[in-house]
Amino acid sequence: MKKWTFLFCFLCLVVQGQQQYQDYIGNGHHLGVSVSTSSNLQASDGFNTVSGIGKMPDLESASRFLGQATLGADYETIEDLTQTGISQWIEEQFNEPAFPFLTHLDDTLTPAAYLSHVNAGENPADFGIWEYFRFVWWESIMTGNDLLRDRVTLALSEIFVISSRSDLYDYTEGVCDYYEMLHQNAFGNYRDLLYDVTMHPAMGNYLSHLNNPKSNPLANTFPDENYAREVMQLFSIGLYELNQDGSRKLDANGDFIPTYDNEDIREFAKIFTGLGAAKWSRHAIEEDTTNWGPVPFGACLWCTDLTLPMKMFEEEHEPGTKYLLNGQIVPTGQTAMEDINDAIDNLYNHPNVGPFIGKLLIQRLVKSNPSPEYIFRVAGAFNDNGSGVRGDLQAVIRAILLDPEARDCSWIDVMDHGMLREPIVRYTHAVRAFNASNSSGRFYNWAGYFEDEQLQHPMNSPSVFNFFLPDYQPLGMVADLDLVAPEFQIFNSATSLSYVNLNRAYFNWDYVFDDFVGWYPDRNNPPAGYQTSLDMSDEEGLITAPYGSVFLDAEIEELIDRLDIILTHGNLSENTKQVIRDTADGLYADPWAITRFTAWIIMISPDYAVMK
Repeated sequence: MKKWTFLFCFLCLVVQGQQQYQDYIGNGHHLGVSVSTSSNLQASDGFNTVSGIGKMPDLESASRFLGQATLGADYETIEDLTQTGISQWIEEQFNEPAFPFLTHLDDTLTPAAYLSHVNAGENPADFGIWEYFRFVWWESIMTGNDLLRDRVTLALSEIFVISSRSDLYDYTEGVCDYYEMLHQNAFGNYRDLLYDVTMHPAMGNYLSHLNNPKSNPLANTFPDENYAREVMQLFSIGLYELNQDGSRKLDANGDFIPTYDNEDIREFAKIFTGLGAAKWSRHAIEEDTTNWGPVPFGACLWCTDLTLPMKMFEEEHEPGTKYLLNGQIVPTGQTAMEDINDAIDNLYNHPNVGPFIGKLLIQRLVKSNPSPEYIFRVAGAFNDNGSGVRGDLQAVIRAILLDPEARDCSWIDVMDHGMLREPIVRYTHAVRAFNASNSSGRFYNWAGYFEDEQLQHPMNSPSVFNFFLPDYQPLGMVADLDLVAPEFQIFNSATSLSYVNLNRAYFNWDYVFDDFVGWYPDRNNPPAGYQTSLDMSDEEGLITAPYGSVFLDAEIEELIDRLDIILTHGNLSENTKQVIRDTADGLYADPWAITRFTAWIIMISPDYAVMK
């Protein structure tokens, strides 16, 4: 009875916000680690190894890196990295083929979606609502080898936001193609990324510059300003002028200097006019499109091919001179697409972009409160990749992941280092770390239960401001210290408790995915083999005691150590270890149960929730 009381008290601590805040700013102080600075211990990555014992990362260091650079890694992947080295792994990942989202949707899911609507007596025009993107997304996470690209794309999707909580609800192929566009641009140039985001019809619909006409003074109508505002505020330069270390510039009165004003928004709004559908929807009947002729400006969303960049309709574009930022003038008389490109270049070359985008990516990959020096170094990589190229995202990613502030384990002891893992990353980590699989080899995960409980799923944020703001400050210790903790915006008494229950479902009940059943074309006869389960056989193999026997202390320690490497990167606290020991002591169960119990306790601990 005593040990269960201890466990209950431990779980209470996990779900108390103030305890999480405490661990957020203090987790890791018990470690007492330090880094060697000997000149003969230089790593192949160009700085001292985090372990201080050689050129390759040890298991803890490899695991910690993969916690930042992937959406989850198993023990074998961690081991491999200790032989490959971090820099080489990054370069190999840059060359991994990208997952073909739209092709996968077309070849396997859209036909099923279309037929399921017909069989149900529904309008087949919807050709796949939002859950079909989720099927493709989970397929990419569970079957692709582009681990770094997956991590960076998720980060980009939380910066360049569109959401299925909009008119796009019924248009999976538009959402899917948009995500694939981010995926393909993840290792490219920021200028190309910003252009492709601007020209994508899913973004055009979401921020209303698709079918945005020029001014009509007689009707007292003017260009929509939505995208013009958000492309500056959220996608490129932010609200205030920045120094290269991310700090805000001050005017002569000591006030922050806005990057743009309402007049600038109106001028940019003129630029983003005249964009419409490039072609009729791919689901329109061919003979009808022949009779209808070319797709007109103002065509409905259902009529629009959401997989092709928008087309410029010159006659609907605002004519005349436009005045952009930093004194740039777009002259009258040039083509509408020249206007678009001038505006993209104007934003791309703004000095704010490096520190603004750099900091957002650091927050998504490594830590919530990067130092000014860290931001400065990453902004420098954005401004010049070493070969005179601006906006090289590969250079930015290298700078973020290889920076001493990310790699040097002495930072674990710094009070404001680290980040609360966002819910979707905890989820993907669990299923990737323990090789979730099923006999079908497919991963049609609706993830509705997860989203209901954790308030997050990619491409389904409540607004263009993502699931959480980058400068969110939870009340209490974090705000008192003037720190930020974005992910805490969706951490509350409900989501913290439900997270404990979710992980119990994963590990104790083997309920891992909301698997594909009701969405199969023949709803009464779904295919067999889609129930997804975790594979923890390697971990279970460490426990030799049969059912009904007391577990050996040495085996429990070996199990804890292995799970510590996989899940908490060697940072599992002695307190959490003792909870596991005390509970396992004298517990009569089997290797399956004790292994999953141990993994469950670790994953609901503050040691895991806060990635240091």
